[in-house]
Amino acid sequence: MYLNVEMTLRINRESAKGPVLLETTRANYAYLQPCGDPGDLEPLFVYQYNRRTPFPYPRCHLHVHARPQHYRGASFSRLHLPTRRITLEQVVWHLIQEHGVEPRRDDWHEVLWRHEGWFRDIQRDRDWPYDRPFDSPGAS
Repeated sequence: MYLNVEMTLRINRESAKGPVLLETTRANYAYLQPCGDPGDLEPLFVYQYNRRTPFPYPRCHLHVHARPQHYRGASFSRLHLPTRRITLEQVVWHLIQEHGVEPRRDDWHEVLWRHEGWFRDIQRDRDWPYDRPFDSPGAS
């Protein structure tokens, strides 16, 4: 199993937290499993965040690569299931707690909690916690 993390950051020189702050503009967390030939990977789930999405989907969304037997709609992997902003710490927590991933340190719980707290502190100064899920009507 593999966790693929892709993030795009930008420098915000007008941050309320100080002279310079790095902001995440895009995040993609994909939990992958080997399948078929060696080196072939297939996602179990993919979480995506795009602050300036050009698509008519929520900025924060989840793709689940499964399909219930009696579900008649589009494949779940094609759906954009809306979520709130998810941090890398939350994804790691989920993998340890629910997928049986072995943590690399005994104090993983405290470390993730501390880092998650730093993120929440930064978000307190935002007009909308964790960014608005989609643009308001008429916004470009």
